Amino acid sequence: MLSIIKKTYDSLPKEYLTFLRYIPDRLLFGKSYNEWRNKVSFDKNLIDQNLFDTLCYARQHTQYGRDHIPEKFDILEVRSILESLPMVSSYDLSTNFDYYISDEFNRFNSYTTTTGGTGRNPTTVLLSNEAYGIEWAHGLHFWSLADYDRKKDTRLTLRGKSLRNNKLIEYNPIYNEVVVDVYKVNDTNFKQFIAEIKKFDIKYIFAYPSLIKEYMTYFEKYDYIPRVKGILLSSEEISVEDKEKMAIFFKAKVLSMYGQTEKVTFAADTEANGMHKVYTSYGYPRVVNGEIVATSFVNRAMPLINYQTGDGAEIVEDKYNLYLKNPSSRRGKDFIYLTRDKKIPLTLLAMHTNVENEILYYQFHQKEFGKVEIRLLQKINSTMSPDKLSNIFNNAIKTEIPDFEIIVRIVKEDAIIKSYRGKMILLVQELNV
Repeated sequence: MLSIIKKTYDSLPKEYLTFLRYIPDRLLFGKSYNEWRNKVSFDKNLIDQNLFDTLCYARQHTQYGRDHIPEKFDILEVRSILESLPMVSSYDLSTNFDYYISDEFNRFNSYTTTTGGTGRNPTTVLLSNEAYGIEWAHGLHFWSLADYDRKKDTRLTLRGKSLRNNKLIEYNPIYNEVVVDVYKVNDTNFKQFIAEIKKFDIKYIFAYPSLIKEYMTYFEKYDYIPRVKGILLSSEEISVEDKEKMAIFFKAKVLSMYGQTEKVTFAADTEANGMHKVYTSYGYPRVVNGEIVATSFVNRAMPLINYQTGDGAEIVEDKYNLYLKNPSSRRGKDFIYLTRDKKIPLTLLAMHTNVENEILYYQFHQKEFGKVEIRLLQKINSTMSPDKLSNIFNNAIKTEIPDFEIIVRIVKEDAIIKSYRGKMILLVQELNV
C-alpha cells in the first residue's frame, strides 16, 4: 500500500501539492508517529524493558524465537539470554526469510525493502507499515537537535534520486525539500544548478557525506556557498576531521546519524566528534568481536535479534547514555564511475522491485567507465523466467543510473566472486582509479 501511495505521489505535478508542506507532522506521518514521538529517548535505563518486550514478542510470533528463546524468563535475565542467542546474518535472512518474520504480518500490514548491501549481501527485509511513522519520530527528533522544523525549514537533499525531463532539481512539498538529481549535476552544469537552488530559501542540507564533499569542491570553484543552519548527514560515516571541514566551510552545525535499512540501531552524532548517542527507544547495539550486533525494538514484522551489521565500533557508556564511538561503516566505500571525475556511491542503489524475493545475490562488476555488468544469482525456488527477471532488474537499475550502460546476466553461483572469508562482495571494481 505504501509503495502504491508513493508511486501515485511521484506521478503528480508538485505545483498542485504545495499545501502538503503545512500538514502537521501528526497527520502526515500517521498513527505510529503519534504513538512514538513522545517515546523517543536516549535513556539507557530503557534497554532492559525494551529487550524483554522484544524477546517475548519474538518468542510468541517467530519461528526463530520459538526455537531459541526460553518460554519463561524475567527482565533481570534478558541480557544473559540475549548473549546466548544465535547471531543472525544478512545471509541467514536471504536464505531463510520466513524463519525471522512475525506471524502477525502479511502484505496488507507490511512491505519489503532491500538494503544497499555495500560491503555485505543485498538483503530483503520485511518492515511493518508502522515502521514508517516510527522512523520519522526518531528522524525528526534527531534533526530537531539542529533546530530543524520541517514546515519552516526548506532543505536541500543530496541523495539517490533520478528526476524526469532532464531536471536538475525538483521541489518536494511533502517533506519541504529541494531534491537534487545527483546523477545529472556535474562540473559542466553546476552554474545552472546554483541558479536554480538560489530560488529557494534553503536552511539545511541533507546528504550522503561523499556527495557533500563532491559538492563542496564545486561550490568553492564557482564561489558560492549556501548559507545554511545545519548539515544533516546519513548512511555513510566519515572522519571527525571531515566533519570539522564541513562545519567550517558552511559555517553551520554538522550532525550525522548511524543506522541501517534493517532498523536495528539508530544513533546520533550531534557534536561532530564521532560519539554517536544511541536511541535506546529504537534498538540495542552490542559489539561482539569488534562487530556491531544489534537488536531492533521498532519493527515487529521482522524483530531482528543479534543482527550482525558488518560494521565496527566501540561501545562507550556514561551514567545516562550509550554511545557508538567512531562506527566504521562499510557502506559508502564502494563506488561505480560514470567518468574518472564522476563517481556514484552504491548506497544510492538500494533496490525496490517486485523481484527481490527471486534473487539470492546480485553483484556489480565494472571494467570500463560508464558501463556496469550486474550478475544475478536466482533463487532455486524462483518461478520467474530468467529473461523476465533480468528485464525487470535491468529496468529498475536503469531508472536509478540512467547514464550508465547496463548489462544484466543471470549466472550460477561460481560466477559470484566472494571474499576470502566466503562473503559475497557487492562490487568488483576493476578500474584503475
